[in-house]
Amino acid sequence: MIRTASKRPIGGKNSVMIGTCMLATALATVWAVAGPFGTQQQGKHVAASYLAIVGVTVVDAVAMLPRPDHTVLIRGDRIVAVEPSDRAEVPADTQVIDGRGKYLIPGLWDMHAHVEAEGFLLLYVGNGVTGVRHMYSGSPLLPPVARWGQEAAAGQRIGPRIIATTRVIDGLNGDKPTIAHSTIVATTPEQGRAAVRQVRANGDAFVKVYPFLLPEVYDAILDEAQRGPQPLPVVGHVPHLVGAAAASDKGQKSLEHAHGLFLACSREEARLRKEIAAMIRAGALADDTLNATSGWRFEVKALDSYDPDKATALFRKLVANGTWVVPTLVCRRNWASLHDEDFLNDPRKGYLPLTVRSTWFHTVKAGRVRFPLFGNIELSAQDIENMKRLYAGHLRLVHAMHQAGVKMMAGTDSPVPYCFPGSGLLDELELLVQAGLRPRDALAMATIRPAEFLGRLDDFGSIARGKYADLVLLAANPLTDIRNLRKIEGVIVAGRYYDRDAVRLLATGRRP
Repeated sequence: MIRTASKRPIGGKNSVMIGTCMLATALATVWAVAGPFGTQQQGKHVAASYLAIVGVTVVDAVAMLPRPDHTVLIRGDRIVAVEPSDRAEVPADTQVIDGRGKYLIPGLWDMHAHVEAEGFLLLYVGNGVTGVRHMYSGSPLLPPVARWGQEAAAGQRIGPRIIATTRVIDGLNGDKPTIAHSTIVATTPEQGRAAVRQVRANGDAFVKVYPFLLPEVYDAILDEAQRGPQPLPVVGHVPHLVGAAAASDKGQKSLEHAHGLFLACSREEARLRKEIAAMIRAGALADDTLNATSGWRFEVKALDSYDPDKATALFRKLVANGTWVVPTLVCRRNWASLHDEDFLNDPRKGYLPLTVRSTWFHTVKAGRVRFPLFGNIELSAQDIENMKRLYAGHLRLVHAMHQAGVKMMAGTDSPVPYCFPGSGLLDELELLVQAGLRPRDALAMATIRPAEFLGRLDDFGSIARGKYADLVLLAANPLTDIRNLRKIEGVIVAGRYYDRDAVRLLATGRRP
């Protein structure tokens, strides 16, 4: 039991004790005036030692049921107690947040994003995203993303925790890298090993592979990544000439965007893979970045020859090998929605930095949509119709994988056009529910599953003593309606509290 100087409990099963309620109200008022970790005494700013959320319903994807009327006590950047309010007592020097009628969830993680601008950090926190897996920097400036995450964790800036890699390792797309300034080119096994050593020397948290690696180079990368006292996980796109089943068997830890899965589930896999190999040798897959990295037109063909038995066998393999999938449904949805003017006029575009917003510039002519500054992507009206079919297929695929027990995580691929930093993760979780998952399952994919994947279950993913104080306070229960994740009353990152007014500013890219 946590005790105050007066040893008076806060909260109760049916009501809050009058004296304690007055204390809580007074403290909450001071909190609103003084901000995070500060009280005012005789005009002097005094740091508080604790932060408490009182009378709140605790919700995570681990407990079987929500825990109503609890008090969560925080010291520094860690949770020190989670107790029923009628048993909890708080120290005298505590900032108190009234959580009655509200719901507290773990902070959300976007497990596939590209933090291309410093302004993204505010957008993440404003939408309850307290952790990000940064999958490489597309900007030629290579922003110091890992440092930003370290500074946020240390309280030196507003932002989420960040797990990062800087570059991808890839072969040649035709006669050049797909993303020149972000790629370490490896066309031989020796170059593949050297690339992994470069990633390790840079201090990156993982190795990301890309689609044009030759099988023998890919094998060398996986082997080199396991060497040394600190093996690096290998994640990323499934190389076109390797395939999803082999990538799982060889030890790739996560398969991004579910690329290659439809091909691996096709009755025509062997024939289609030969066609892809011939196009790669001829440099003919390099017509646009979107097609080159995903081979999506071949995925459409594979969708027409989907074999449920092959799919079942593949899913069993993914489960047995512990291979994770990050489906990024929001990205699939967006490419299928480029005909919709309402979709394209999303007001959230105004919250993006101009340098990013300009890359979303597109033209529509004779039914063709072109993004000249974003990989020079061009889609015909028929392409968009095929994208719609592929998106519907991915909704079914995600449901089937979930039913089979494949481990998955939520990610967005922001800032791919209309994949918004921060709020895009809320879009993704809603799409996962649309795919047939329960809200609890979707919430798990952005909380406890990332913690498990990263080997950080002791640090985050649920609400328990000893874990990081990365939390989101909501006005309504997300387990009854996943859209309630948008009803944010406050966000706590590394023990620092941002109230509703601050969060609303952050969600528009402005500092409170």
